[in-house]
Amino acid sequence: MKIIDLTLELYDGLVTNNDLPAIGIKDEPLEQKGKSDSLPKGCRSKLISFSDHSGTHVDVPSHYFENGESVENINLENMFGDALILDVSMLKATHEPVTKALLEEAERRQGVYVEKNDIVLIRTWGKSWGEEGFFEAQALDDSVAQWFIEKQIHIVGLDLPNADLNQDSESGIHQKLLNHDIYIVENLVNLEKLPKHSRFLFFGIPLKLKNATASPIRALSILDSQLI
Repeated sequence: MKIIDLTLELYDGLVTNNDLPAIGIKDEPLEQKGKSDSLPKGCRSKLISFSDHSGTHVDVPSHYFENGESVENINLENMFGDALILDVSMLKATHEPVTKALLEEAERRQGVYVEKNDIVLIRTWGKSWGEEGFFEAQALDDSVAQWFIEKQIHIVGLDLPNADLNQDSESGIHQKLLNHDIYIVENLVNLEKLPKHSRFLFFGIPLKLKNATASPIRALSILDSQLI
């Protein structure tokens, strides 16, 4: 079984979206809470703070819709399953959006095609996560959202911190996809390691966070799916 980890490593001070606070991972001073006498010698603990949209995470309907599913209620069956990657990183400039036409060109080049209930990962960025220009790179345009809605996919995932175009203050892509129960996974890494010409399994299970609008996930791809 071959597993590829698609998850961004989190550390203290990491900023994964310029609109969100940095991640905090601090030593928890247990001795200051009167706990040290009741704990084994050498016991350590960390105090962790982060936005629910930090790191590699999944956005769910409550992100934009008051009565939409929150993380603890989402359909977990949609968070794993048959997946493919469409690589448009060499077909567009950083400042250009991902379009339906680009994704269809990637399908033709790679010989894999989006089907109903798929998990679709999109490689848009040809460099390492966070390199210069990363946070300014353009993501998905409206034609992509409509295409995925028509295809009835389960998840769209990409290697950028935001599925929307940077200038879209209304977050139209998020709203359209989430309104059709298409979950959005952002900040994926290692997409260049995935096979372009064949399918694989994807797993990305969120934390069970009550009333959360998103959750960090451990995103994994399993290439030898016949062994599962």
